[in-house]
Parts: sequence; C-alpha cells; structure tokens
Amino acid sequence: MKNCSSKNKVNLNAYLFANLLIVGILLVSLWNRKPVWDVSLRFPNLLLILVLINTVLIFRDVIFAAAATPRIKRAAKLRKRSLNELRAVLKNASRVDESLLISVLERLKNMAKAEAVTVFITGNGQSKQLASAGDLPPALVGCRFTLKSDVLFIKYTGNLGEEEAGKLTTGNRPLIFKSSITRLEMTAVPLALASDKTGICIFSSRENHKSPPLSLASLALFLETLMALIDASQNAGDARYKDKETGLLLFSCFNDSFETEVERSERYKQEMSLLSLSIAGFENLQEADKLTAAKSTAVALKQSLRRLDLMFCGETEGHFLAILTETGIETAEIVAARIQKTFAKQTEKVDFISSHKIVIQIGSATYPIDATHGMGLLEKSRESLAGAKETKTGFKAYSDKPKD
Repeated sequence: MKNCSSKNKVNLNAYLFANLLIVGILLVSLWNRKPVWDVSLRFPNLLLILVLINTVLIFRDVIFAAAATPRIKRAAKLRKRSLNELRAVLKNASRVDESLLISVLERLKNMAKAEAVTVFITGNGQSKQLASAGDLPPALVGCRFTLKSDVLFIKYTGNLGEEEAGKLTTGNRPLIFKSSITRLEMTAVPLALASDKTGICIFSSRENHKSPPLSLASLALFLETLMALIDASQNAGDARYKDKETGLLLFSCFNDSFETEVERSERYKQEMSLLSLSIAGFENLQEADKLTAAKSTAVALKQSLRRLDLMFCGETEGHFLAILTETGIETAEIVAARIQKTFAKQTEKVDFISSHKIVIQIGSATYPIDATHGMGLLEKSRESLAGAKETKTGFKAYSDKPKD
C-alpha cells in the first residue's frame, strides 16, 4: 500500500512538471508571437485549460482539506471519548463489591453503544463469567475461554466445538473477532490480573458490531484497578481466619464460634441448627474442577444464608459447615433446599458438574431438640449427612431419623 502511494505521488509530480513545461513553451511562443502549433488548435483555449489544471494540482491540498477536516475531527473525537462517566459511578458507589462492577459495565455498555458487555476470568485451566450487562449473544451464554500460549480459544455449548479467537498481545491491544461457527462478533480487551489469571472484557452486538469508541488502554487500566479494589475489599480482615479460595472461615475457627453460639442459644432459649454439607463425587474430580465446585458451594452459601449466620470450610476437602442462628428444623430444611437450588443454578452451564452428577448433600441437627452441647450437635449433624445420601432430595434432618 505504501509503495502504491509513493508511485502515485511520483506520477502526479511528473504530470505536473510536464504540464508546467508545456505551459512555459506556450507562454514563450506567445510572447514571441510565434505559436508552436497552428492557430486552428485554438491556442488561447488550450493555454487556459492547462493553467486551470496546473492550478488545481498545485493547490489540491488546500481545496480538498476543508471537506475532509470535519470527518477527521469527528473520528478523533470518538476515539478519545472520556472515561469520566465511569469515575462518577465509582465515586457514587455505596459498596465496593461485585455489584459495583455490574454498575460500571452497565454504564460502559451505553458509552460503547454495544448490546452487551461482560467480563470473563481465565487461568489455571478455568473460565468464569464474573459480571455482565445487557443481552448476551447466545454464543457467549455458558461458553468457556482458555489460553494456550497466549492464544485465546472459545469453547461453545451445545456441541459446537472450540474455536480460536486470536492471540492476546501485550499492551492491552484489543482483539477483534468474528466467528466462523456462530454469529458471534466481539471486541475483547485483555486485563492483567493477580494470581496468574487473565481477565477479558468483551463488547458484543448481534448485528453490525463496531469497536467501542473509547481509549481501550485506559479502560483496561480502570477495570484492572477496580477489580483489584473489589478483591481487596472482599478479603478485608485477618487472612489467618479465612480460606483464600472460597472466602469462608477456616475449620480451625469453628469450635470457638460454635461453642459461643450454643451458649448464646442456651442463654436466650433460642433454637439453632447446624448444617453439614458435602459435595457428592468431589474425590473423583480433577484439581481445577475441585476448586470450581468448592467456590460454587461457597457462593451458594453466601447467597442463601443470612448476615448473622456463619459459614466454615469443613475438616476435609469438599465438606462445609453452616451455623444457622435462631433457626428451627423446618427453617433449616428450607435453607438447605435454597443452598442446593443456588448451587445448581450457579453450575448449570459447567460441563463436569452434569457429567459427574455433582450435587450438594446436607445433614442437619438442631439445638436443643437433637443435642444440648456442641460436640453432640456436630456428631448428629454428620450422622444426618451420611443419611442424606440415601434420600431423593439429598437432605436429612436428625429428627427425621426413625426411632427404635
């Protein structure tokens, strides 16, 4: 393209020089009153035409610049659209959590004039959709992204297979992708995150997709900072007492907290239930899938329990405990069903969950009906968990145990 432009420029200059030479010869012959050609060629008209042509060629940049300037300025204005609207969302936020990221993506969708904006996290063989705004194209619903030597692959649902989206380069350069399998068109902005993970901010429209008129390098820096801020806020507190992967309290904290809650229930004559949870088939999963299942269980617990309830990692992998304060047998069963339903919804698009038939099994024991001290309540809760495997719902309360 560069060579063609240089060649056209040389030809144009040569043509201009030839015209100037002809005009010079004609002017000299006119001055000497000895025309080079016969007057029947309408010498004055020929001279006038050549002068006009040379004038246009000499001043072409000035003549055509006025028409081209508005379009250039408009394009430059679109490319440099400010991100102050996103800063306003952050400034006016009441909480720093995942809801803030959703609010930012909602505003970003309007600024970019896209139908959908979503953020995925990929790394360590895993892929997770962190947040989204707008109506996602069907191809992005339930899909998984993987990185292989900086090359991004997208795996579709519905047995559509896997497709290479392109190579993620350094410097936050966007990746523009149009699928040959589906109707997916998107612009993907890579995000550098902690723990060797890569974030991907995706802009997509069902038809006539265009790259967002924003400074994508500045946008990447803003989103990276925002996500680091959200992670820091969620991990606030003494890290010695929390599991870094799930955010739940460690099992080493359970005994002290449990005895305190038992004493409180005894003092105020209130019921309290203890749930023992287990991920069925956890031991058959690969390490990456185990982490995904554990995180999904933690999310289900956080979304299903109240603020005053307590959640813990179990003594072994794949097990969890939950203390439901001021909760009787019937309410504990309702909460357990809510946890199972939330877990199923969280993992309905995850392939290994359905293939391995991964479910949450829950056993329950209630103070003071089943036991009046902590160790007895814990033992009976675990006994109920063992019986939950035989039930259709995967839940069993100790009080439902048939009497001898």
